[in-house]
Amino acid sequence: MTLANELKTYKQQSDETGILTIYLNTDFADGSQHGGEWKIRLKNGLKHLKEYIETDGTKEEEKAFKKLAEQANQHIYDHQKDLQKGFVFMASSDGDFHVEKILQVPVETAFHWETYPVLDQLEELQAEFPAVGILLVQKSDVVLIDAALGEIRDEKQFSWEVEHEDWKQYKGNASSDRTSSGSTQVDELQRRFEENRHRWYKQLAPVLDKEVKDRNLRGVYLVGSKESIEEVEEHLNTTVINKVTKNLISKPSHEILNTIYDEEIR
Repeated sequence: MTLANELKTYKQQSDETGILTIYLNTDFADGSQHGGEWKIRLKNGLKHLKEYIETDGTKEEEKAFKKLAEQANQHIYDHQKDLQKGFVFMASSDGDFHVEKILQVPVETAFHWETYPVLDQLEELQAEFPAVGILLVQKSDVVLIDAALGEIRDEKQFSWEVEHEDWKQYKGNASSDRTSSGSTQVDELQRRFEENRHRWYKQLAPVLDKEVKDRNLRGVYLVGSKESIEEVEEHLNTTVINKVTKNLISKPSHEILNTIYDEEIR
């Protein structure tokens, strides 16, 4: 389920006793995080929220918050080796609603005790880093990267096979798995490609459109030589968000995301 659909579900959640929402910045690239300051912020944030509930809340709220605070603290520490740039914890007093997310993008540390989950930061991230496709085009190799919230969720490669006159699909998420055109029978493949690329891209385009639709992506970024990406764009019915005229097909995934978003994701 995409974050957009998850947010619709989250908005339906409520609990009259209380729902604890925590956004925790765990970005070690942040200069303030080198000493593990997130642990101090977590401790202080829960302490201040506890004091607030003891002053303005009910005994039932105090009991519920104590249980959820202990649960949140334990779960975050359980995940500390896996933490990236942000962590989100949301849980209701009745136990019917519980969400934990390790994020590849930073959040601003915040603690909330309301009758509903506080979703403002997730909504901002959804707007800034929506589910999109990144199409890396290098002649007879095309790679589709499915990305959201600064994280690569899936990757699929399409390579034209001269012998079968068809595109072959490969699954993979490592740059070493991506092969450049002409790894075998270089001259023959390049010659055939130049002669037939219009037809070959036209044949692939409906497959790419279906991938984008099935994955509920907002659109695609086209990455590659100006000539290649314009040729692919001509046959696509998918929204093209932007075009990047660089050869990134052999680059590590995080470098591709950094280039697309024009900022440090990891």
